[in-house]
Amino acid sequence: MYLCLFSIMKRYNVMKKFFLCLLSLGLLLMSCKQNEKIYSDATLVDYDDFKEIIELKAETIAGFDSLFLAPTHLCAYDSMLITINKRSDKRILVFNVNTEKKVAEHISVGQGPGEMLLPRIVGNDDSKILISDLIKSTVLEYSMEDFFKSGELQYTKFISLQKPISGEVRLLKDRLIGDVSRNTSFLFYEFNSEGEVVDSIGRYPEANWEITDVEKKNVYSFSFTTNQQDRIAVCYNWTDLIDIYDREGNLLNRIHGPRYFASHFEEFNDGKVNSSSRVKGETRDAYFSPVHVGDEFWVLFSGKSEDEDGYNILAEQIFVFGWDGTPRKIFKLDKGVLAFTVNEKMRKIYGISNSPDYHILTFSY
Repeated sequence: MYLCLFSIMKRYNVMKKFFLCLLSLGLLLMSCKQNEKIYSDATLVDYDDFKEIIELKAETIAGFDSLFLAPTHLCAYDSMLITINKRSDKRILVFNVNTEKKVAEHISVGQGPGEMLLPRIVGNDDSKILISDLIKSTVLEYSMEDFFKSGELQYTKFISLQKPISGEVRLLKDRLIGDVSRNTSFLFYEFNSEGEVVDSIGRYPEANWEITDVEKKNVYSFSFTTNQQDRIAVCYNWTDLIDIYDREGNLLNRIHGPRYFASHFEEFNDGKVNSSSRVKGETRDAYFSPVHVGDEFWVLFSGKSEDEDGYNILAEQIFVFGWDGTPRKIFKLDKGVLAFTVNEKMRKIYGISNSPDYHILTFSY
C-alpha cells in the first residue's frame, strides 16, 4: 500500500514539473513574440479574432465574358457595374447586371478635354460621380444620371489638383484625399473642393530594423479607401499592416496580422537613379483593393510569397473590418481575384480574375 502511494506521489511530482515546464516555455515564447514585435505601436490581430469564416463559391456571368476587355478596377452602384479597362477604346464601360448588357461607355484615352490617361473612380453621392486621372492629377465630376446613359458625356466640374499625386484619390466629406506615397515624409495631400492643398497627413510606420528612404517607398506601398466621411483605411501591400486615420489625420488604430510579416527591399544604384528591389525569400504579398462597404471596409488578403510553389497574384481571402479596426469576418473564395467591388443591396461581390484570361467572377454572400 505504501509502495503504491509513493509511486502515485512520484508520478504526480513528475507530471507537475512537466506542466510547469510547459507553462514556462509558453510564457517564454509569448515574451519572445512581444520582444520581436515589428511595429511597437500596433495591435496584433490573429485569424481567431474574426468572428466568422464564410466560404463562397464563384459564379460566372455568361453575358459578360465577351464584353470585358482586361478590366483592372470595378465599382458597383445599384444594378450598374462600372469597369475600368485597358484594352477598350473607351476606358470606362457601364453594365446592367440584371440584363447583362452594356449600357454606356465613356472617356477616351488622350490629353484633350474630357479625355484621360489613367482614370480611377474617386467616389459618389446620389447625384454625382467623380473620376480622377492619376497621370494628369485632375478630378472630373459628372452627373450620375448622365453617367449611366449612353451618349456623349460632359463633365459638370473640372478640378486640377494643386500638387501632383502618385496614386488614387478618394472623397472625405467635402475634401479630396490624394495618395502621394512616392515621397518619404507623408502619405496624403488633403485638397479642398477646388483642388487647393489644405493639409498633408499620414506617416510611415516605424519598424524594428533600419530602412532607407528609397527602400521605404516600396516596403510601404499601399492601397487605401475611405468611408467618404471621416475615416481613412491604409492597407499596406507588402506587410500585413493596416492603419486607420480620422479626418484630421490622427492615427486611430494600427493593426498588424494575421501573419506578422514585413517584406524587405534593398536599395541599389544603377548609375542613373536610386531604387530598391525585393530581397529574395524575404517578401510576401499582403493587403490589396480595400473597399468601403457601409460601416465596414473589406480588403483582399494574400499572404503568398513568390518563392512558394504554385504562387500567383490572385487573392482568395477577403477580410472584413469595422471602421474602428475591429476584425469581423473572413470570406474564403474558391477562386482568387485581383480586385473586387461589393453590391450591398444585391449582396454580391464582383471580382476580376486573369486566370486563364481576364473575366469577372461573382460571389453571393
